[in-house]
Amino acid sequence: MSLRTEAESPARPVASTAQGTLFHGDATAFLRALPERSVRLVVTSPWFTGPCEPSSEDPASPAFGDWLGHYLAEMGRVLLPDGSVVLETGGAWARDRPVRTVQHYAALSRLLERGDWYLLQEFYWYNPGLLDVNEEYEERRYTRLHDCVTTWFWLSRTPDAPADTRRVRGFQNHLTHPFGNFLALGDSWADQPYLEAAGERRSRADLDRFPVAAPLYFIRLLTEEGEHVVDPFAGIGSTALAAERAGRRWSCNDISAAAISIAKQRIDTFRK
Repeated sequence: MSLRTEAESPARPVASTAQGTLFHGDATAFLRALPERSVRLVVTSPWFTGPCEPSSEDPASPAFGDWLGHYLAEMGRVLLPDGSVVLETGGAWARDRPVRTVQHYAALSRLLERGDWYLLQEFYWYNPGLLDVNEEYEERRYTRLHDCVTTWFWLSRTPDAPADTRRVRGFQNHLTHPFGNFLALGDSWADQPYLEAAGERRSRADLDRFPVAAPLYFIRLLTEEGEHVVDPFAGIGSTALAAERAGRRWSCNDISAAAISIAKQRIDTFRK
C-alpha cells in the first residue's frame, strides 16, 4: 500500500533481480513506461481515498472515481487482452462525522457502467491488525467497531480471464471452504526478516504494508510461471517478493522514498 503523496516524478529503477525491477517514482509515469499488452496481472492497493478528503457531505466522491479511473485506464493499456487487475480498496470514515464513505463502490459502479471492465469476483480479507483505527469513535467514544475486513476486487476486460483455483486450494489458512473467497492471510517466513528489522520504527510505510501472502495468493491464482506481474503502488515491496518467490517476472513502483528504501532492503535480504 502506497504512502500518500501525489507529487509528479519520473519512475527510475532502484533495484533489480533476474526476474524484476523496483522503481521509485510517480505511478502514472511508471505505467506509461511499460509496453502495451505486456502484463498478465496488476495486483495493488491504491490509496483508499485518493487525494480526496473523505466527507459525510460527499460519500460517493466522484473525484475519487476520476482519480482511480485514470490509473485503471493506464493499467488497461499494459494488460494482455485477458489480463487481470486485482485492487485492494475499501471505504473510509468521513473526517467530519462517524459515517462511512463509499467512494470505492461508486468508482467501480461507474467503471462497470461504461462496459470496459467486468467485475469477476470480490475477495474478503480478514486483516484486523493492518487497518487504520478511527480512534475518536472506536477508542474514545466506543460508538463504532474496529474495521477487520478489506475487499479485493478482481477485474478484467473479459469474463474469460484465465484462472486456476487448484493453485490456491487451502492456501495459508482459509476460515471457510478451501476454495472460499474469505481469506485469512497473515505473515509468513517471507515476512520474518522485515519484521525482525522493523523493531520500533513503525513508520507510515510499515503501518500500510500487507503480508507477502496477500499478493502471492492472487499471483498463484491468476498467473503462470514466467508471466509479468505489476504493482504501481508497491509500498514496501510485498508484491515484488511474492512474484520473486513464485517465479514470475515483475515490475513494482512506489512514489515514497521511505517505502522504496524498505522495499529495496527486503529484496536484497530475500535474495541472500
